[in-house]
Amino acid sequence: MLERPFNELWGNLQGKKPHMPQFLSSVSLKGIRGIDDLRVIFDYPVSVIAGGNASGKSTVLFAAACAYKVPGAGVKDFVPSTLFPYYRPKVGGRADDMQEIIIEFDYQTTNGPMSMRWRRGQGWNRSFPRGKSAGQPERPVYLRTLSNLSNPSEVRGVLSMSRATSAPQESHLTASQIEFAQQMLPFRYSEVVELTSGNKDLLFAAQESGASYSELHMAAGERTILRLSHEIAQIDGALVLIDEVEAGLHPWVQQLLMLQLQRLALRNNLQIIVTSHSPAVLDSVPQNGKIFLDRDETGKVTVRPAYRDLVQDALYGRSGDAINILCEDAIAESILHGVFDTLYPQEGIRTDSVRIGTDTGASEFPSHAAAFRKFGQIKSFVFVLDGDVGGPGIADRILDAAKTDVPILFIPGQHAPEVWVWKGLARNLTPCAAALGIDQSQLQELISRANAVYDSASDSISEITKSKLRTLAGSIRRNAPDICRIVSRLEATQKDSDIQPLVEGLKSALLDWRGR
Repeated sequence: MLERPFNELWGNLQGKKPHMPQFLSSVSLKGIRGIDDLRVIFDYPVSVIAGGNASGKSTVLFAAACAYKVPGAGVKDFVPSTLFPYYRPKVGGRADDMQEIIIEFDYQTTNGPMSMRWRRGQGWNRSFPRGKSAGQPERPVYLRTLSNLSNPSEVRGVLSMSRATSAPQESHLTASQIEFAQQMLPFRYSEVVELTSGNKDLLFAAQESGASYSELHMAAGERTILRLSHEIAQIDGALVLIDEVEAGLHPWVQQLLMLQLQRLALRNNLQIIVTSHSPAVLDSVPQNGKIFLDRDETGKVTVRPAYRDLVQDALYGRSGDAINILCEDAIAESILHGVFDTLYPQEGIRTDSVRIGTDTGASEFPSHAAAFRKFGQIKSFVFVLDGDVGGPGIADRILDAAKTDVPILFIPGQHAPEVWVWKGLARNLTPCAAALGIDQSQLQELISRANAVYDSASDSISEITKSKLRTLAGSIRRNAPDICRIVSRLEATQKDSDIQPLVEGLKSALLDWRGR
C-alpha cells in the first residue's frame, strides 16, 4: 500500500539532494567508545543507521550533532565535550581513560565542499583542513532520544509545573504540526496545546470524541508522534537526529512516520538521520539510505554493505520462519528455483517456506555467516556456491565463521553456471524447446548460430557462454534466468544428472529445517 508513495519520495529526495544548501556528507570517528577508525557516508537525505547493540549507532548520531554551529544554542550545546563527557573525579580511583579523539566531518555547502575536525587532546579544539580561514558552518540541529521521553526524571520535572504559583502559558499547535500527527494517529484532535512554565513544557490534547488529557496519560506512541509533530514539523533547513525512532510505535506506524519524515525532508530542506533496530524502518528508505554498523569479535566497528532482503532480515531476526538459501547472483537463483520447482510438490513443502537471496558475492559469504551466527540465525541458512569458486577455500572460511556445521552446496560444473545451463540445453533440446514455446529445430538453429558466432572469441569459456545465453534469450524474447530455471527443472528430474548432489543437498537441508 505504501510502496508507491515511498518510491516517488525516494526519487524526488535523491534528485533534491544536490540542490540542498547544506548537506552533511560523512562523519569519521577515531578513538571514541572503542571505535578506532570508522567513516560513515550519508548519500540520501534520510538515513537509517542500524546494527546490533553496542555497534556504535548512537555514537555516530551524537557525533553528527557536533557538526554545525547551531544558531541560538548555548556554548555547551551541540559540542563533543557535552555529548561525550568523561568521568574524571578529583578523588577516587576510577576514571574514564583519557585518549586522543578525532571527529571529522565532510560537508556540501552552497560554497562547495568543506571539512572540519574536532580533536581532543587535553581539551577539545576545532580545525579546518580545507582552509585556515574556514569556519564551522551554521545550521539548525534537532537532537532527540525518543526512548527517554517518559523517563521518571522528566515526568517529575513536568509535574513541578503544577506547583507553580502562576498559570502556565498556552500556545496552540499550528495546522501543519497537527497535520503531521494526524497522518499517523487513529483519532482526530479538536486542539493540541503546549503548556509552558519556565523551561518546562507539557502537551495537552483534546479529541473530537470529547476526551481531554495531558501527555502524561498518552500512550508512548501517541506521545512520540505529538512530540515530533510539535518539534520538527515547522523547522526548515535543519539536521534532524533521532535515536531509536521506532520507540513505542507499531511497525505500521513506524512506516507511516518514516513516510512523513521523508515528505517533511523534501518540503523543508531537512537532512534526517535516525538510528533503529526495526526492519520496518529499514524498509522505509532506499538502499543508499541504509547504514549497517557491525562490531566484530575483536571490537572493531565497520560499515557493512546495505544488502537487501535475506541478509537484512537475518540481521533483524526475520529469517526463522523459512529456510534461507544464499547464492551469488540471479543465474544461480534461477537454477535453485528450478530445483525447488521439483522439490515443492515432491516433498509437500509450501513455496513460502524457502527464501532465496543474492545481492552478494561468494567472497562475502564468510562475513555473512559470522553475522548470522552472532544474531542467532545461522541454523536457518544454506550457502550455495558457483562451481567456479576455486576449491574449498571459501567453504572452509564459511565453516570457520559459522562455528558450526552449515550446508554448503555447489552448482555443478567448474565454470560459471551459464556453461552448465548451455550444455543442459543441448541435452534437453526437445523439452526445453517446448517449455520455451518454440520448435525444436528453431532452438537447435539458434544454439548452432550462437556457437558459430562466439566460439572463436578470445574470452574465457564462462564469458563466451554468458554472451551466448544472452543472445539466445534476446532472440526468443525471454531472459537468461528464465532459460536457466527451465534447464535446472528438467535436469533435477533426471537421476543421472550432475545436478543431483545439489538436489539431494537442498532436499536434506529442507527436511532438516522442517524437522526442527
